[in-house]
Amino acid sequence: MRDCILAVDIGGTKVLAGILSRDGRILVSRKEPVCAIGCPEEVLKQIFRMFQQMMNTIGINSQNILGTGVGVPGPLDYVRGVVENSPNLRWLSYPIRDELSKRLGTKLLLDKDTNVAALGEKKYGMSRNCSHFIYITISTGIGGGIVADGKILHGQIGGASELGHMLVAPGGRRCACGRVGCLEAHASGTALSLDAKELIARGKGQNILTFCARGQAPTAYELGLAARQGDAEAIALINRAADYAAIGVANLVNIFNPERIVIGGGVGIGLQDFMLPRIREYVFANVFPLHKRNLAIEATQLGEDIVLLGCASMVLHDQLEE
Repeated sequence: MRDCILAVDIGGTKVLAGILSRDGRILVSRKEPVCAIGCPEEVLKQIFRMFQQMMNTIGINSQNILGTGVGVPGPLDYVRGVVENSPNLRWLSYPIRDELSKRLGTKLLLDKDTNVAALGEKKYGMSRNCSHFIYITISTGIGGGIVADGKILHGQIGGASELGHMLVAPGGRRCACGRVGCLEAHASGTALSLDAKELIARGKGQNILTFCARGQAPTAYELGLAARQGDAEAIALINRAADYAAIGVANLVNIFNPERIVIGGGVGIGLQDFMLPRIREYVFANVFPLHKRNLAIEATQLGEDIVLLGCASMVLHDQLEE
């Protein structure tokens, strides 16, 4: 019986793969670092190996597979299933849908990872009854998925909701995409790490270093540790990132009038005790009164598995349409 779903979340630094049941239970999962940045063929071999190992672990074969769902970093040509010039993966016009489907031998549903996360939130999270919400991931980079009238907003070919690349700081830091002033360049985990490095290069932030392994540069995680011990410099860096994120969220609320903003990602969830109150305060002070009505700004409760759950949602929805 075809009652298992293959799911994979391809991130900028990690591959998270899992096998799920029809009811959304994760039967087995594996996480590995991306084996080769800039080499899509090697990453696809890695994914195939991970699935083979997991299928062997739970004793299933291809006859048990209902379908495969994949979340991949954008920009993504959704119509053709092609990853365009991805700044995180460094893939250029790679036809991932066709290539991975051939390797796995199953029907494959593909979307941008943040869109897939929004689908996971819609089916399994606290937004299951929302028809209008925006999912924002704050992690290595920043991305998002926009649900309007109960459906993912893709744009004409799938390029919608590249939220990390809205301009929030003209004349600011250069982003990995090549432009200056993107939200991702000022509020992501990568941005926080760069902020900490620049602080230390100026001879400051010495207490932050005490939370790092010897020779290790601070990441958002270490900044969080320092901030929770009252370190004023760490708190200031996190607050600045939160302020940029708040500008982006306020823009989205005024444009899309959602019921809910859902924040995820390692940084968004890990630093929510600092970032969420600051984002809420700014947004409710800077959007139209109409847009504040019934608006909630929350962190997802689905954690790291949100994209895997969204992959299951894609496959199950596709089955209903057949």
